[in-house]
Amino acid sequence: MAFSSTAKRAAVVAASTLALALGMTGTSHALARDGLDPNASGCSSDAYTARQTHILDRDGRTYVGVVELRYSPACRTTWVRVQGDQSDLHGTVQRTQDYVKQYCGSVNWSTSLGQYTCYSPMLNDAGYTSYAFGYAVHNGVESYEAITTIY
Repeated sequence: MAFSSTAKRAAVVAASTLALALGMTGTSHALARDGLDPNASGCSSDAYTARQTHILDRDGRTYVGVVELRYSPACRTTWVRVQGDQSDLHGTVQRTQDYVKQYCGSVNWSTSLGQYTCYSPMLNDAGYTSYAFGYAVHNGVESYEAITTIY
């Protein structure tokens, strides 16, 4: 059974409209997640560490912790996670276009990581550039580290 050219055109228009609508929902879906918890929202389930760097003490040799820029492809969001041997950890994730920031919440001991950890709420990264920044206080001295952006 052959389809008429009108039916074929209607099918192409319907498919194109659906693809466009689904493509647009990714950004609005991500925007709706600004400020949400990556674990509670389920976004951490497909997340990976896009960039990371070690936090070193002021001497430049002593490992204090690590700052990670985490990314969820399904949710199109980023957040910062900071890990270290001591509980005084701080982290920020920021979008460069509008300077919106999210900060690490409470610091908790992670049995699975064997370290203290804190993470921030998420930021929409659909069409934005994000970066993470973190530090740990080691022996009363702040040790800073920033990491590169993700597009």
